[in-house]
Amino acid sequence: MPTFLHSLRAFQIRARSRKTRPLAARVPLEIEFLVIDQFDGDTNQLRALCLVNRAWASYVQSLLFRRVCVRSRNLKRFLAVIKTRSDLGRHIFTLIVTEATQWPPREDLPSALDAIGAMLPKKLPNVRSLDISFRSFQPQDVQPAKGWASISRLQLRFCRFTSTDGMVAFIASFPRLESLDVFQCYASDAVPVAQRPSAVPMPAWHLKYLALGEFPRNGLIEWMVAAPAAFAVDHLRILSLGPDATSFNALLDKIGDGLQHLELPRMYQRARGRVPGPEVQLSIRKCTELVRLSFNEPSASDLGRNITSVLAQVASPHLTTILFQTSIDTGCLDIPWGEVEAALARNTFSLLQAVVFNMWAPFERTPYEDAVQLMTERLGILEARGLLQFNYVPDDTPEPRYAPPRPPLPTLRKRISGKIAGWMGRGDSQLNTIPLTTRL
Repeated sequence: MPTFLHSLRAFQIRARSRKTRPLAARVPLEIEFLVIDQFDGDTNQLRALCLVNRAWASYVQSLLFRRVCVRSRNLKRFLAVIKTRSDLGRHIFTLIVTEATQWPPREDLPSALDAIGAMLPKKLPNVRSLDISFRSFQPQDVQPAKGWASISRLQLRFCRFTSTDGMVAFIASFPRLESLDVFQCYASDAVPVAQRPSAVPMPAWHLKYLALGEFPRNGLIEWMVAAPAAFAVDHLRILSLGPDATSFNALLDKIGDGLQHLELPRMYQRARGRVPGPEVQLSIRKCTELVRLSFNEPSASDLGRNITSVLAQVASPHLTTILFQTSIDTGCLDIPWGEVEAALARNTFSLLQAVVFNMWAPFERTPYEDAVQLMTERLGILEARGLLQFNYVPDDTPEPRYAPPRPPLPTLRKRISGKIAGWMGRGDSQLNTIPLTTRL
């Protein structure tokens, strides 16, 4: 890739030489930018490309500042840069605010979210994604800021609220949300929203992605169910689920008719010796438009019963993909996969196109190739239909975050080749001097 960039730049220098080729064509910047896109995420290389020429500098800066992480230790420097370089703020689309790296957070540290919220409308007009971690919200902190109305993606990690109403009021202050991810956030009060009237109305959201967990209990699910406003969800990921799935069943009854992708975790079992409580299985019968169903299971404990129970409830005639995220161990291989295969042979799964297994090995007790061979033998009918797909996921791979999919490299190659071919079709024969056979 660097060789290709240097070839483009060397060609342009030769093409602009008035002594040799005064009217020679110049490679369009659009083609160069497609190549520079391949370095998105490589900070060192992007900084080096900023120094090549001025035509690249502005575009490379937009890649460098597209995703910015602000902590208490670099807050003053970030604010100083944004105030003095107003042109950089317009490049920021994703803002990650980490208030503290320890819990509970220190009260003497300056609040990054408070300082940034005041400058969002003017200095950071294009921020669309906001990630907040380790934030302790006080009652005065949940008031909506002017710039929050443009946020379309909100992610909360390890945040604490003084009350359930404070949590829902903060989340409801983002009226244009398309993605909401709440993980390990809790409220100090323990009174469910369903048992008392809530003064916080819910916006009419159409969420493309929603990630929620039952633990810790924070009243967010009850607020969504009890709110009279109707909202739609395309992709629901359940992060944690207890033996009583009543709250999620009520949520699925409300949004199930428009849900297209559902991710399910392992249902936690009640520990021995504790006071027995109600056990309510998850019901997905209201999800009549499902296209993709995923089982995220870090271990194989009781996974077989959960799979067959859920598959027996599938009522969507549009289901095309079933995904299993599981580990390679003896428990996983001992699951009654014959019953799973029999459940998938129902007429409900007539449009099924793929059964994907993403496997990871925490202790590498079973080689990946042996596990694939064994699973292929146990799921012979699915293998004969050409539905089985296996992927190996290394144990140290970080958990993927939801983001709009980027075009794969072959597609970008095709776009570059198409633009070059169109450029040559206009009579720019000088492009033949560029070594296009260089590997991208």
